[in-house]
Amino acid sequence: MDDHVKEIGPYVRRIRWAIHRHPELSLHETQTAALVESELRTFGLEVRRVAGTGVVGLLRGAKPGRTVALRADMDALPVQEKTGCVSSSTVDGVMHACGHDAHTAILLGAARILSSMKREISGNVKFLFQPAEEDNPVGGAKLLIQAGALEDPKVDMIFALHVWPDLATGKVGIRPGPIMAASDRVTLRVLGKSSHGSLPHQGVDAVVAACQIVVALQTITSRNLNPLESAVLTFGTITGGTRYNILANETTLEGTVRTFSTEARDMVEARLNQLAPKVAEGLGAVCEVDYIRGYPAVVNHPTAVDVLRAAGEDTVGREGVVLPEYPSMVAEDFAFYLEKVPGALFWLGCTAEGEVKKSLHSPEFLPDENCLGIGVEMMVRTALRCLEISQNV
Repeated sequence: MDDHVKEIGPYVRRIRWAIHRHPELSLHETQTAALVESELRTFGLEVRRVAGTGVVGLLRGAKPGRTVALRADMDALPVQEKTGCVSSSTVDGVMHACGHDAHTAILLGAARILSSMKREISGNVKFLFQPAEEDNPVGGAKLLIQAGALEDPKVDMIFALHVWPDLATGKVGIRPGPIMAASDRVTLRVLGKSSHGSLPHQGVDAVVAACQIVVALQTITSRNLNPLESAVLTFGTITGGTRYNILANETTLEGTVRTFSTEARDMVEARLNQLAPKVAEGLGAVCEVDYIRGYPAVVNHPTAVDVLRAAGEDTVGREGVVLPEYPSMVAEDFAFYLEKVPGALFWLGCTAEGEVKKSLHSPEFLPDENCLGIGVEMMVRTALRCLEISQNV
């Protein structure tokens, strides 16, 4: 396996930087999809386009067996790159700030190696190159599922990775159960009544009402939620008013809710819908709530985790396999696949030794190039191990 990975190392790096230089936003991954499609065809795989810019490659092994799917996301973010690397984004205001360029290159590398092993494979390997992972609350995973990417042949188990700056290069994070959170979006429209700022008693201040609502809603996570559960309720924007000396007659707040369990998710949504309008009413205002459910929580299947752990120990050694103490509140639409078939996502360490960690979605985020080979080997070993044990799932 080491020889395979070393041999295609230059190829994977070349693909990664080609994609990094030409990032494309969600549902506009035309150039990336064309590159992926062309590469998969050179490997001799069956290839089809789905959902516009999605690409599915199918490797049929020489012997019958079950089907494992490996997934990578391809879209970039509306972020101005500030990494200073020689292969920086050539598209103004767009960059791969979440590492999907690495994900795509890694999966192409895995496809290349596995296609060369076709005669040894019992079963099938599907390679899902997905658009629009960043397009919450819809997400490209739903589009691929609707297009039949998990069918014909039916996928028995599915895996994915995410580059993870909290882990050093050479480490992989594997966790059973919840590993990433559900992500919902909430918009509150607070309606008051304008008046001159010097005569506040003649109006209803939508800004003050909005502020009171934000404070009151924090009691949902601090007083309504079981202390052993986890949830986050964050309002990232608040806009309203027209002039410094006029009471605002309307204020809009936008926020996100992150949870791991269905029970916590249901409770937070219900209490938010109850509490926000009541607080507004007590202040003489009106609050309209728009709660949109986005991605579910990513919940790793125990059998799939066992496959990953074995593949990880073969790739980076037992000391390189990390069991994260806590899941992350970051969301991932890979969760939609896990609602259909068992599978798991693992974190790929990508911060070089001695380097300062740069966060996901940061304009300075740039995964260490040395993590690419580890990702390729993990995906290959995971697919092979899964096909060995999948009959027991």
